[in-house]
Amino acid sequence: MSTEGTPGTAAPVRLTGVQETLLAPLYVRAQDNRSPRPVLGDTTAEGLMRRLDYDWRKMKFAGRDRRTVPFRAKKLDEWANAFLAEHPDAVVLHLACGLDSRAFRLDVPEGALWFDVDLPDVIELRRKLYEETGAYRMLAASAVEADWLEAVPKDRPALVVAEGLAPYLAEADGLAMLRNLTGHLSGGVIMFDAVLPWTRHIAKYARLVRQTGASFGWAVADPRDLERSVPGLRALDEWSMCDSPYADRLPVQDRFIVRVMRSVRPLRYAYRLLRYRF
Repeated sequence: MSTEGTPGTAAPVRLTGVQETLLAPLYVRAQDNRSPRPVLGDTTAEGLMRRLDYDWRKMKFAGRDRRTVPFRAKKLDEWANAFLAEHPDAVVLHLACGLDSRAFRLDVPEGALWFDVDLPDVIELRRKLYEETGAYRMLAASAVEADWLEAVPKDRPALVVAEGLAPYLAEADGLAMLRNLTGHLSGGVIMFDAVLPWTRHIAKYARLVRQTGASFGWAVADPRDLERSVPGLRALDEWSMCDSPYADRLPVQDRFIVRVMRSVRPLRYAYRLLRYRF
């Protein structure tokens, strides 16, 4: 599936707050692809950066996220590919898609229908970089609202991917989002990243949070808590970023940090991926 738009003048970036944080993963994916042994191998990231009118020096600090962003994206890609292989007629909802190229780097079956969903300012920018097709569409909407779901078929197996979204939501909004999805869709899998409650107290010291004005709001202590809050939701996986098989590709200092985090459960699962069926 190739839907990149026609190269032209650089697209200006007018994103602030939480929306500006979507540029950090793009920067890190490009950095990963430049490495001798890339984890994600997103060959489109650097090309997208060149097509955006943005001062990328503001994101140089995001290179520290090489311990999380490529590992997180790779695992989500693996889970998504497995679901699509089993359900070639699936409908995929990629919430808070930002400028991610997941729809184009995965092995998406011809019979699948993919929706990239994000706020209007983000989708406006995304439309300058990608083109829609019959099987690939973009929706300008807030993931926590329900009305946009009317455009999504409810009679197909559904895969919902939300990367870099849940921690920035208020808890009430996060739960409403899950209830809207499970109430509209007939069944499938939902996967997203989540933080433990204690991380909210230190997140305000993170440079990305300080620089963009974003903040962590929703934390999930026990994945099974959501089973009690969202009818029909059943926990499948809790996957720590520290358990990535690609951790051995990190620099020596970072490998040491990962080993330490693995040995202490509150650190090991401070930032992880959760997968549910419904």
